[in-house]
Amino acid sequence: MRKLFFLLLLAAATALGSQAITVQNTAGQLSQLVTNTQITELTVTGTMDARDFLFISNELTELTSVNLSQVNILPMENASMLYGTVSSYKANEVPRTAFFGKKLTTVVLPANIESVGYAAFAGCYQLRSVTFPATLANIGEYAFAGSALTSVDVPASVQVIGKGAFARCENLTSATINSTFLGDFMFLGDTHLSQVTLGNTVRNIAKGMFNGCAALKTINIDPACRITRIDDEAFINSGLEAIDLNTLGVGTIGEWALAQTQISNVEMGSGMTLLGEGALAHNPMLESVILPGMGHDYPTGGGRRAPHRPHTIADIKDYTFAGDGALNAGNLLREGVTTIGNYALYNVSAEIDTMWLPSSVNYLGDRAMAGMTGMKVLVTDATDVPALGNDVWAGVDQPSVPLITPNNESAILYKAADQWMNFFFEPQEEVIVGDVNGDGHVTISDVTALINYLLSGDDSNVNVKATDVNQDGNTSIGDVTALINLLLNGSSNKSVSSIHDSVVINTVATSDKFILPAVSLKAGETKTIDVELENNEHAYTALRCEIILPQGVELTNVKALERSSNHSFYIKRNEVEDNVYTIMGVDMNLMTITGSEGNVMRLTITANDDFEATTAEMKLVNSVLVTDHNESYLADDAVANMSINSGIEQVVADKEIDRVRYINVAGQESDMPFDGVNIMVTTYTDGTTTTAKVIK
Repeated sequence: MRKLFFLLLLAAATALGSQAITVQNTAGQLSQLVTNTQITELTVTGTMDARDFLFISNELTELTSVNLSQVNILPMENASMLYGTVSSYKANEVPRTAFFGKKLTTVVLPANIESVGYAAFAGCYQLRSVTFPATLANIGEYAFAGSALTSVDVPASVQVIGKGAFARCENLTSATINSTFLGDFMFLGDTHLSQVTLGNTVRNIAKGMFNGCAALKTINIDPACRITRIDDEAFINSGLEAIDLNTLGVGTIGEWALAQTQISNVEMGSGMTLLGEGALAHNPMLESVILPGMGHDYPTGGGRRAPHRPHTIADIKDYTFAGDGALNAGNLLREGVTTIGNYALYNVSAEIDTMWLPSSVNYLGDRAMAGMTGMKVLVTDATDVPALGNDVWAGVDQPSVPLITPNNESAILYKAADQWMNFFFEPQEEVIVGDVNGDGHVTISDVTALINYLLSGDDSNVNVKATDVNQDGNTSIGDVTALINLLLNGSSNKSVSSIHDSVVINTVATSDKFILPAVSLKAGETKTIDVELENNEHAYTALRCEIILPQGVELTNVKALERSSNHSFYIKRNEVEDNVYTIMGVDMNLMTITGSEGNVMRLTITANDDFEATTAEMKLVNSVLVTDHNESYLADDAVANMSINSGIEQVVADKEIDRVRYINVAGQESDMPFDGVNIMVTTYTDGTTTTAKVIK
């Protein structure tokens, strides 16, 4: 008795653990027959209708296996809506969302099933297999989307497969389809789908059908199959490496249908009538495309070509081949093409010996051939210049790409047409504005060269392109002024040492020199200084130099003297170093500075109220002298003492200072004052002297 009791308990426990039941049902009665809603396995025989499926959907939350092979599904009209807005349910159809999100791992459909409704098994993330009876005719939209199916073998009886029926089935590796009507996005995002077989009844590859199927490299297609259409985004972002469009008889390829794939070669048959926008874009492995129509023989000497069979594709749509960097597009286009759309060949950068445009082309869109950096020659058969969008050849070095036109008459038209003309540009000589003499630098000698050109008209030694300094389209006296200002402004932004480095390059040393006299100056005082030029070697027409003054002293004016009476002088204060001024003297008639000695310019200087230095130096540096033959010479620096009297200022009219000496209280003598009290002895050229007390 004890042993029998133990066996009964074990049997009960086993039944409780499996939670599996079999029921003989009458349509609408399943909720009364199944009282344990925690069952995991259910086998139903008899009849069912929408009410029974609704009970399973709402109540049997732990269901993992369902066998309906012996069930007849009856039609039902319901006064109330059981599933969403649907109140009418067909016979032999699993109703919409009947098992949505269930934990199902196995399903056996009714033996006489005809239709699987909308999203009936969607979200069944553990459902790895399902067998489709030969009676099945329709698989509804999203019927198995998001499930764990690993393979799908749809029988020939299925005529219609709805939108997204097997989308996001990331475990799906193989599928066999022999249906006539295929829904959009049927295998969208099935990243492991690698084997697909299409039967002879398939007529189109639907929109987004294999979008994102990264493992799909090829498709097995029945030899008797004729696919007339590949719809938008059908293979975008897939791993597709090859597809035989010619044998299949494809007539239409939709927008972005074969974009972002691994295809290397594409050949289209004569029945092709439409390539959609971006149809073959961004295919890094694509090397060859054969469009329908006859091929093309490149010209050998400008002769006319044999007539071409009319092209069946008139428009190359926007982005069609954009980003196909490896594509040899030289002979891609066929006679009959009329428009090349925006970005159609964008960044098709492979090396192309000759890129050919047929005579039928009349328009190239925005950036249509931008980035075609490998194009060596462009040949156009169009006698009438095709119209252009914006930046058609952006990024292409057009001047280095010869453009071959049908004849000389059309060449004239292309040379005058916007953007086309850039293919004919000669390499432009680099011009430095103001470098009139063409030595590579802009200096005071360019001023004299420009004046000489204006006076004589002789351009034999002049770079005429550099003479229009003010960029007004003409060369005139205004350009001389502009060039002087250019030089002065250029000097004002450089240090004295950097200016020296630049003038040394363009000059030869000379013994001719400027002479600065010593000068005494005190706070608040203004004086004039006459600068002498000793020029025994050469005669000069222009000069430039820098004047360096002590702190607290300003240069307020420069005036021409008798030796340079025809010259105009210009001053510019340096913006980098304090108390530095650039001086330029130029004669607009290129008259030379007469004689070989004597004063050439008078400087007016003013000491401000804070000027306190007892002795200082004034320097004239970077002195460039230009001859009437436009030769430039560099003179040595000139230096002069500048001193301040200690309250007694000796003023001797009409006398020139020969020497200034300082004697301290110990009787020592020097050209520079000693610390403390000094006696300053000034000797004049007439032999007279004056003395003054100076305190340092």
